[in-house]
Amino acid sequence: MKALPVSSLRALVSTWRGRFIAVYLVAQLLIPLTYYTARRDPHDERFAWRMFSPMRMIQCEPTYRLDGEPFALGARFHEAWIEIARRGRFAVIEAMGARLCREHPGHAVEVRVVCRQLGGGAEEWGGYDMCKVPEL
Repeated sequence: MKALPVSSLRALVSTWRGRFIAVYLVAQLLIPLTYYTARRDPHDERFAWRMFSPMRMIQCEPTYRLDGEPFALGARFHEAWIEIARRGRFAVIEAMGARLCREHPGHAVEVRVVCRQLGGGAEEWGGYDMCKVPEL
């Protein structure tokens, strides 16, 4: 593929359509970089260059307890939600917990997530009553 000469690039950005195309292309290259900067959920790879990220291979196991008793996710949530939660997407795990809190007011909903990494290590989050978190 041959590179465009400088005069062709000047002609492209001399019109509003050309500037729009140039801005659009630059944005498509820069937006995936936001994944590698400050993000709340490290497992959220919607805008990442996935081929460079090991997060896709992480396997998580979210467990939910309602008043201390195990809660069967398959009875309440669609399999797609459960599969995304198993990828460690915290936003989905929190949304599932918030939904259980709304459906069972006055009850404790505890969520614990254990994620196993490629190198064999594991990380654990949660273990508290999600219904007491004000942002949910």
